[in-house]
Order: sequence, then C-alpha cells, then structure tokens
Amino acid sequence: MVTQRLVLTLEDADAILAAARAKAVEINVPMALTVLDHAGQTIAFIKMNGSPLMSESAAKGKAYTAVGMGRPTSRWEDAGAASPSFAASITSIPGFTPFGGGLPLLVDGTLVGAVGVSGGSTDDDILVATAGAQALT
Repeated sequence: MVTQRLVLTLEDADAILAAARAKAVEINVPMALTVLDHAGQTIAFIKMNGSPLMSESAAKGKAYTAVGMGRPTSRWEDAGAASPSFAASITSIPGFTPFGGGLPLLVDGTLVGAVGVSGGSTDDDILVATAGAQALT
C-alpha cells in the first residue's frame, strides 16, 4: 500500500526564500530567512549581509513555532501582550518564539511547513514572511 503525503520541496523552499528576500531588499532591511518542513526540520536558510547576529536563531524559532502551533507567530505576540502571565509561561516551551514573522505554510489546507524571518521590526518581519508564503504554489 502506497501512502501519499503533501510535502514541501527544496524547490518550494527556494521560491519562498527568493520572494521573501526580494521583499526584504525592496524595503531595505537585511534579514535571516528560513523554511522548515512539517516536522520542523530546516529545508533552506539564508542570512542576508548586514542582518543582526541573533536574527538567525529568531527566524528559525519563529518558523518552528509557526509549524509547531499551526498559527502565525504574531498571534502569540498579541496574546502575550494581553496577558503577561501567559507570555511568561508560554516562553518556557523550548524553541517557542512568540514574535511576528513566522507563518505556517499550507497546501490544500494541509500544514506542510513554515517560513520564519527576523531582522526588522515586527511589521517588517510579517511583511517579508507574507511575501515568502505567497510564493508557495
């Protein structure tokens, strides 16, 4: 018996990173950009010249959180702002990164991975992540 599964390919990840990088260049904000598969494993990653040192870890954490929770990471940033006790407890989960810039990637309603970006403001990170996610066809 053969089981089929929707998967995110390296070609998909390359297209996502290219679109995200193009948006980061357009807004003139150097960033770290990562794409993870459905199991939270890195498919592709780039760190643009001039992006902050910590942006690599933050981008991967945002993607990991987005795929692990199946929700945009900005949702958790908003929840933390509304409830400081929630923010304090949720960040005790290893790898959980509740800052905007991580988006789950869906194909036909199935979670196949996530994109995470870091290096700019929260609005910049969300804008760049969205550009990347929209490249998934």
